[in-house]
Amino acid sequence: MKKAHRIKDLRTGKVYPAKAAAGRDLAHLVGGDPKDSFVYFKIARAFPERFRVEDEAGKWVALDDPSAPVGTLSGRDDDVGDAREGTRLTTLEIDDRKLSMVRAVLGTRTLRDTVDRSFDEVLARAARTQTVKRLRTMSGMDLDKRSVMEKAWR
Repeated sequence: MKKAHRIKDLRTGKVYPAKAAAGRDLAHLVGGDPKDSFVYFKIARAFPERFRVEDEAGKWVALDDPSAPVGTLSGRDDDVGDAREGTRLTTLEIDDRKLSMVRAVLGTRTLRDTVDRSFDEVLARAARTQTVKRLRTMSGMDLDKRSVMEKAWR
């Protein structure tokens, strides 16, 4: 069973036993539904400096601190308020060993950045594969036309 991450509201000094409890109590801050399991994440994005999370050592740290527990949403300047258009909040089970290895390869720090960069790498690979396929078949290219290639060597 996963351990709940205690959340501290710096404005009120109140300590919540879990993110869900903070979300239920503070949903009004973002016009959210207290019954929404993910409302805490909306609150944390809107007010990242207002909250701290308890790390493994029992210290209260910022939500984006490297020692913050996995699953704690980090605050980002470009993400204040509602989720950015075209994104969605989800819950995933992540293999921590693979995540650590991928972070090292990509040079990323946060889970969000790692996933985003991984998506970018997959899309870049697909584009390279498509380009190679087009080169092999000369599909949509003028490179197999003598008149074009004669001008290329001048």
